[in-house]
Amino acid sequence: MIKKSNRLYKYVAVIAGLLILDILGVFAYFFELDYEKLFRYPLEGDIVSYVTARKQNIKAKDETFQMPQPINYYNYTFIHQRKCDVIESSSRPQLTILVKSALLNTQKRTAIRRTWGYEQRFSDVIVRRAFILGASVDQQLMEDVASEAHQYRDIIQADFIDSYYNNTIKTMMAIRWVMDHCHRGHYYLFVDDDYYVSLKNLLRFVAYPALYPENAMTLNSRWEYKAQNERLFAGFVFRSRPLRQKFSKWYVSLKEYPYNKWPPYVTAGAFVLSRDAVVNLYYASQYTKHFRFDDIYLGLVALKANIPLTHCGQFYFRRPPYHGPESYRFIVASHGFNEPLELERIWNECRSANYA
Repeated sequence: MIKKSNRLYKYVAVIAGLLILDILGVFAYFFELDYEKLFRYPLEGDIVSYVTARKQNIKAKDETFQMPQPINYYNYTFIHQRKCDVIESSSRPQLTILVKSALLNTQKRTAIRRTWGYEQRFSDVIVRRAFILGASVDQQLMEDVASEAHQYRDIIQADFIDSYYNNTIKTMMAIRWVMDHCHRGHYYLFVDDDYYVSLKNLLRFVAYPALYPENAMTLNSRWEYKAQNERLFAGFVFRSRPLRQKFSKWYVSLKEYPYNKWPPYVTAGAFVLSRDAVVNLYYASQYTKHFRFDDIYLGLVALKANIPLTHCGQFYFRRPPYHGPESYRFIVASHGFNEPLELERIWNECRSANYA
């Protein structure tokens, strides 16, 4: 009897151990495919040629060139939209800020309007700000957002449920709004509502990314040419692997993504795109299967569209210690500003030091 009980305990221990290893994702790692050798992601094909044809709105004359139908649309309906009053043929650079925000984050949006989202910040740069929101089943919350949209006219809201795993939809709806209503801008900053941003440093960065920050220069007469011809997709570039731990917020199954590495991607908390990059990402996304993590998805789309990623260490996904304005002298954007009053205090100090 004792031997049977011991044997039963051993079986239970083995099964429990296997379950723990499965939850930790240990087994999944053995079945991952080699990214460098075997990577494929739908839709397969000459995506660059498809994008070119879509941009030119023409059908290929070469009968051997077969352009498939798009497989991915983000056809949600806009509930509220801001007007894009970009000035045609302006002699000034035009920057559009698209802030991904949650419905409840009213105070954060208010602080952003007062600080780095203030549209009259510069006399020589046209700045336009918009907050990107999803929807909620909470009708009172929806009414509050409607009131805010009416008051400030800077809310872009679509009818998908606003949640973490719908961030790709939120980002792509922002890009769709750009394409439908605001494609004459020159640079587009996509940023979360818990970030500190220095627009002054951002403009210095986009002028000459390779020189920033040590030898940064301001935008000059080449900005129009750059925006139209430069495929700038910049921020903090990651190279990492999928997490297979089933308890993780970022768990990804082998069925979703079987490879042992992600393509290079820019952390989605803050990144900047040139006009040409926005257009190419938009059309390439229509031939790229949806993925629920927005930074990974944009990395997949950029890979298919042959858009290089530009790394800048001054886009911080972890907040650096603040020891006065000098410590934030070159920072373009930093995550970790959840307290609106703190954001306003630090931004105002940096602005007074001419760093914001």
